[in-house]
Amino acid sequence: MGKSQWVQWCEVDEIREQMDRLLDVARQGLSVSVASGPGFVWMPLADVVETPQALVVRIELPGVTSGQVLVEVADGALLVRGERPADCEEGETAYHLLERAHGSFARRFPLPEDADGCGISAVLREGLLTITVPKRCPAVPVRRTLTLE
Repeated sequence: MGKSQWVQWCEVDEIREQMDRLLDVARQGLSVSVASGPGFVWMPLADVVETPQALVVRIELPGVTSGQVLVEVADGALLVRGERPADCEEGETAYHLLERAHGSFARRFPLPEDADGCGISAVLREGLLTITVPKRCPAVPVRRTLTLE
């Protein structure tokens, strides 16, 4: 194989690696745009689990403190938004690779009709936000005998 062909194969291999990284980013639900650009919104990974008693939402928020997150219920949905600050140093530091997203984030999860919006609890511990939305007890039919006058 000549030198020219070797260079071409190296370029093909580099393109394949770039495509692999692009697909990894897409699988994580992140935008393909520059992760630190102005107006960038990233979407943290989440799991939603329903038990007989509650809906449990777990969201990965490494590097985020409780003061940087807002959790609210509105219009039949759970809204989680906030911002993860950049930990890049300004100045003459040359960064060669920046893959960790930072900036504003927002997630919206529709709630089931039996969700008890008043009983929600949220805990942020070790980069994992766990939100528990209890379900209202189903209406129990009342059986009652009336005495006629």
